[in-house]
Amino acid sequence: MVRRRVVSAFALGLLAAPPALAQAPAPIASAGSDAAKPPEGVAALRRTLEAYLTAVPFERGLLRLETDPAGQRLTIDPAPVLTDLLGSPVRFRPLRFVLAERSDGNWDVAGSDAIDIETAPAAQGRTQTFLYRQDSQSFRGVFSPSLAAFLEGELRASGTRNEQNDAVSRSVATIDSTAFTTSARPNAAGGADIEFRQRYEGLKQTTTIQVPEAAGTPFQSIGLEVNAAGVQGEGQIEGVRSPAIRDLYALVLRNAEALEADPHLALAGPFGAELKSALREVLPVWANLSASASADALRLSSPYGILTVGEARQDLRFSGVEGDAGFDLDVTLSGIDVASPLLPAWTATLLPQEMKLGFAMSGIDLAAPADIALREVDFRQDPPLSPDAQARVTAAFDLENLRSVLKPGSIRARDYDIAFSGALTVKDAKPEARIALDVGGLDRAIATLQGAAAAQPDLFQTVGMLQFAKGIGRPRDDGRLEWIVEAGADGSVSVNGTMLKGPDPVAPPPGDDDPAGDAPAGATDL
Repeated sequence: MVRRRVVSAFALGLLAAPPALAQAPAPIASAGSDAAKPPEGVAALRRTLEAYLTAVPFERGLLRLETDPAGQRLTIDPAPVLTDLLGSPVRFRPLRFVLAERSDGNWDVAGSDAIDIETAPAAQGRTQTFLYRQDSQSFRGVFSPSLAAFLEGELRASGTRNEQNDAVSRSVATIDSTAFTTSARPNAAGGADIEFRQRYEGLKQTTTIQVPEAAGTPFQSIGLEVNAAGVQGEGQIEGVRSPAIRDLYALVLRNAEALEADPHLALAGPFGAELKSALREVLPVWANLSASASADALRLSSPYGILTVGEARQDLRFSGVEGDAGFDLDVTLSGIDVASPLLPAWTATLLPQEMKLGFAMSGIDLAAPADIALREVDFRQDPPLSPDAQARVTAAFDLENLRSVLKPGSIRARDYDIAFSGALTVKDAKPEARIALDVGGLDRAIATLQGAAAAQPDLFQTVGMLQFAKGIGRPRDDGRLEWIVEAGADGSVSVNGTMLKGPDPVAPPPGDDDPAGDAPAGATDL
């Protein structure tokens, strides 16, 4: 049932906080708290929550509110709902949080229950098992109803273990400790600026896969293991429309029953108009989002060898839904080492030890298509967008301002190092690109391959290709070779100014079989 799934999604959302160090966080500052709440405070808080969540979570026992010496106690007990949803028993230890309203209208929130989940659902006649358990967990924070975000929050846990099993695989992941912090403040242009940080210490995951070799023969087992001394992530979201996102979620949840009964009828009524308004309030979702993740001393072990990376890092940046939207991606790997019995010894000096890659895209108009879609959508019609509106939405994705950039990057090995950068733009609906590439140590790499080719003759083909590339390269003052590759909108390709491919033929106008045009009436061939 749709309503049942929505309620379950709410439960999982509440429980999606990351597993969090062994010691408990500092206690919440109690200044401004009104701890001694009368029993009617429970009823008032429940009415407030029901305005967003409906009464369903309370009626089904998913949520319970009771008085507590420190304020009011909210218990999340999803086991019955999840059992009903999956059709098999789910053991889920309830999570309790103490809420205390402050004099400034914000709420102190604290809890110290560790997550403990176990279930074994059956799918297509095969049992799958899932276990997620922590030795300890504690949380404290200050929640702002006006921002729909935690002004401050701290979550810590220790001894996290996750096991998953099915007919052909088994996975066990453990984390010694995790720390998570978050904060929020009002954004001058509206919404909230939210920051978060998380770090895992002592991460290990072991995966075993059973592969059937053939009918009637035993299964072959393949094991993979990933270890990391530490994994951390952090992010900032500027101007996130958190209150509007909360209101949109609440609107959909309040109308879940009507949507389940008759989606078309529900959307054709007042709910459809409210939904359009709520979606407009959510845009542009955020002004800017940036996030990064990195791992220290990463090690991947398999039957094929061992890959180690001293540090792996990824950085992401996304704009909101705006007229000049874009995103950036940067990936850096350092301290790379590969040990494998499958690799010949001569490859050691050719394997990359460091890699840096970056890509950016800008000039994408997301605001115009979104505005057309929200202005023209009519939920009483099927489809909700007319063919004309769909065509205008498609046309609004104007690629003329699109710019893609290959950021300055590099690949380094013992024998060589490569540096590159480039850009791609669109002109008259046709792409044109320019890529700059320069290499140091190419002669060493060719010599290594020539030496190996004595035992592996098929490598001579690779040697020949590299020597051809060297021949068309342009020497620089620093001794490196460079190649400037340009691909024009007309289809031409040149390297260092030398044309390797000419422009594409110009097609005659439709219906014009004679490139010279039709002969005038009465004209004859000479």
